[in-house]
Amino acid sequence: MSTLVKKLGGIEHHLNKKGIENLATDNAQAIIDSQKYDLLKIFIELKRYEVYLKSMIQCLKKPALLKASEIKQNAFEYDDAKVNIATRTKWDFSIDNKWLELEQQIQQLTIEKKERETYLKATNRALTLVDEETGEIIEGCDLIKEIEYGLTIRI
Repeated sequence: MSTLVKKLGGIEHHLNKKGIENLATDNAQAIIDSQKYDLLKIFIELKRYEVYLKSMIQCLKKPALLKASEIKQNAFEYDDAKVNIATRTKWDFSIDNKWLELEQQIQQLTIEKKERETYLKATNRALTLVDEETGEIIEGCDLIKEIEYGLTIRI
C-alpha cells in the first residue's frame, strides 16, 4: 500500500482541495489501468485508512484549535493552507411552546411516513384508482423501484 497511497506530508502543499481530488482520481485510475492489483483488497484497505484518518482527525481537532488560538488571529495561512477559527452558535428552541408543538408534529409525521413506506412495500401490487371527475377506473402499477449496487465494508 505504501506505493499506492501518499505518505503523511507527501501531498504537494500547493494543491488546493480540487487539485488533491484530481490527484487522487488520477492515482486511482492508474491503479485500475495497471491491472496488477487486487482492487477489492485495495478498496478494503482504503476503507481502513478512512476510519483511521477520521478517528485521528477527531482526536486532533481540539488540540489543533488550541494551537491555532495561540496565533491570535481568526483567519491566517499556515503550512500552505487557509485556516479560519469559526464560531458557531447552537440555539435551543425548546422553551417555545409553538416550536415544541411543530417538532412533535414533524416527529409524528416522520413516523407515519415510515409506516406508510413499510405498508406500501408490503402491499406492492397493482392499485385501482378512480378519477373523481369522470368516474373512470384507472389501473395503477407497482411501486417504482430503482436498484443500486454498492459495497458495504465492515471492519
